Amino acid sequence: MTPRLQQAIRLLQLSVTELSAYINEQVEENPLLISESNEQSFTAADESNQEFSSDYDNDSVSEPLQIAERDPMQEGNTQNPRLRYEQTLQDYLQLQLSLVVDNEDEYKVGLVLINCLNSHGYLDVEAQEIAEQFNVSFDLVEKMIGIMQKFDPVGVFSRNIEECLRVQLREKNALTDEIDVLLINLESLLQENPNVLARKCNLDISQLQNCLAVLRELNPRPSSSFLTNVDQDHVIPDGFIRKNENNQFVFELNVSAIPQVLLNSSYYHELRDKLVKPEEKQFLQAKFAHANWLMQALNQRLMTLKRVGNAIAQHQQEFFSKGILGLKSLTLKTIADQLDMHESTVSRITTAKYVSTPRGTFELKFFFSQSIRSISEGTEDVSAKSVQNAIVDLVKHESQKAPLSDEQLVGKLSEKGMLVARRTISKYRKILKIPSSQERRNCYTLGLKKA
Repeated sequence: MTPRLQQAIRLLQLSVTELSAYINEQVEENPLLISESNEQSFTAADESNQEFSSDYDNDSVSEPLQIAERDPMQEGNTQNPRLRYEQTLQDYLQLQLSLVVDNEDEYKVGLVLINCLNSHGYLDVEAQEIAEQFNVSFDLVEKMIGIMQKFDPVGVFSRNIEECLRVQLREKNALTDEIDVLLINLESLLQENPNVLARKCNLDISQLQNCLAVLRELNPRPSSSFLTNVDQDHVIPDGFIRKNENNQFVFELNVSAIPQVLLNSSYYHELRDKLVKPEEKQFLQAKFAHANWLMQALNQRLMTLKRVGNAIAQHQQEFFSKGILGLKSLTLKTIADQLDMHESTVSRITTAKYVSTPRGTFELKFFFSQSIRSISEGTEDVSAKSVQNAIVDLVKHESQKAPLSDEQLVGKLSEKGMLVARRTISKYRKILKIPSSQERRNCYTLGLKKA
């Protein structure tokens, strides 16, 4: 994989903010690039600056873009079509949702709640507001909040810090009357001195100190150990979902959010005619070739985003018109096959890309249902719950002298047509509370239960 191909692929997954920063760096380093905000330079450029140019030596031609056809994460491993990504809190919660909820309507409401979390893992939106915006019952929203507050990390989906701490204390079976009183006066905890706070809570100092020691063991920010999606209050949407003249919802690029960069061809020709030294000409040629490549790569990113956004809008018409119960099951593979792209391309172009819709602002990944791709051609996608059950069965029948490692479980599942990463196995084990192979071996030796 060439360096330029690596850069082109990296451009796909950059957010608007990251892309703007990257382009600004390129403009500073390359005198042939002009940022649209640089009005003085722009006025000196002619109309041809907006076009890609092929006016450079054949031996410096940039590598062709193959973003949609190649997957760099699979380089040297063509038998493994897995997608790799850093797990966010939203990814982790969606996995748990798929494992504990069978009802389709409950699952869809769960997806909305996950999307409503702020950067700390709290719900900033009231249940009634969610019910009205997405055309579902208030009772269903409240029910799902109650279910999902039991997810890991404990405390997620709380409405405020007091509720977050209470959830964690109940999980630990540590919510005593003394701590309950202290939580009721939580606001005073940061404002009053210990003696005043103790009197207000009808506690003596030693009781107060004991309560505070318990509270210090809790995590007021459940999302702290995970990557989190951007706070929606500060999201710059990459596009909009709007109705067209045919009353269909379509995806439109947010042109104002797209960084604009131009190629100053006239300046290149002016310099080229003046330079004499070979090394200077070579430097100019390299800058020109890179500028040309960057223009193509940015255009490729733009077109890919537009095509994928339109495809998602086409599949999710009922969500935009009817609310969450109209959300259709959709996989990366479906969009990839429709657009003749690789799944990894669809995954990257929908990561950290947000769309403003009549139902709110969502990351494009929100519109995909989680599934694990099967190896066997012609077979249907395998649900996370099916993989979960298969792991339980394999561990149940494993040899007590040689328990299956996570890597061995990967191989066993592969034989069943389920392609799952080792780290996914580890994640599923923790959800199922299945110990590691070494811990299970110790349990077998001591004659204890495995979990």
